[in-house]
Amino acid sequence: MVRERWMHLLLLGFALSVVFHVIWILYLWTQKVEAPGANDRPASVEIALQELPPTVEVVNDQVELPDPSPTPIGPVTTELDPEPMSALSTETAPADPGMIEAPGIGAIAGGGGAGTGIGIGSGRGGGGTSFFGVGGRGTRFAFIVDISGSMQFENRMVTAISELKRSIAALPDFAQFYVVLFASQEFRPDFEADGWLKATRGNKNRMSQWLDTQVPSGGTMPTSAFDVVLRLPQPPDVIFFLTDGAIQDGTFLYQLENLTKDFSHRLSINTIGFSAEAGSEILQQIARQYRGVYRFVPTRGGEKEQ
Repeated sequence: MVRERWMHLLLLGFALSVVFHVIWILYLWTQKVEAPGANDRPASVEIALQELPPTVEVVNDQVELPDPSPTPIGPVTTELDPEPMSALSTETAPADPGMIEAPGIGAIAGGGGAGTGIGIGSGRGGGGTSFFGVGGRGTRFAFIVDISGSMQFENRMVTAISELKRSIAALPDFAQFYVVLFASQEFRPDFEADGWLKATRGNKNRMSQWLDTQVPSGGTMPTSAFDVVLRLPQPPDVIFFLTDGAIQDGTFLYQLENLTKDFSHRLSINTIGFSAEAGSEILQQIARQYRGVYRFVPTRGGEKEQ
């Protein structure tokens, strides 16, 4: 009896176990998560990147970039002038070919010797030439030189003309120049009738030949010479003014101011007291008023004329 009871209990326990496991298997089956199919796509993931600020290009329309190409300053030639030295020139200079630079600034030639000078500068920037050691900078150069009777003493005339020719020869061929000699009146060559001359080889040679024909005589009256130069179509940048005596025209300074009133701020007048110190006060005044340099250049055995 006891054994049968235990058998019944074991069968009951086995039956209950089977029922329990079946129920448990069904429960697990209902809770199972199905795997994604072959056609299912994984969930998309959106990643938001931080937006960068837009690039801003700043253009300053008030700033001009320099032109990389060189600025033309006029024709430069190395060809020899085919014209004979005795031929007259009808070649005049253009209105304004640009600033130039030439050798010889500060040099002294022609026997002028050492001298003393005062001043604050000479002409516009760019370069130029020199006359008895006084440098001039600009584009157009005028030379107003005394050939009065006193210039015949102590070889003054020869020394002044020699230095004048050297100064002109130092100019490059795209510079412009004009020469007026004076005594009781002004003297200038016929080939200057049309205005400024290009500093070509031919014009330099013609000017040199003409200068060699001049002789000293007369008084010291430069007003008419300045009148010629300052009434040219284009005003000069630099004037070199040389005299060896006191100026005899009492209205000279007044007339000079009237002639330069429209462009005095752009003009430089360098003055050279040559051999004699007579008239040095007026020369110094002109140099100060027109931003130039005054220099006294003695010659050997120079007289102190009054």
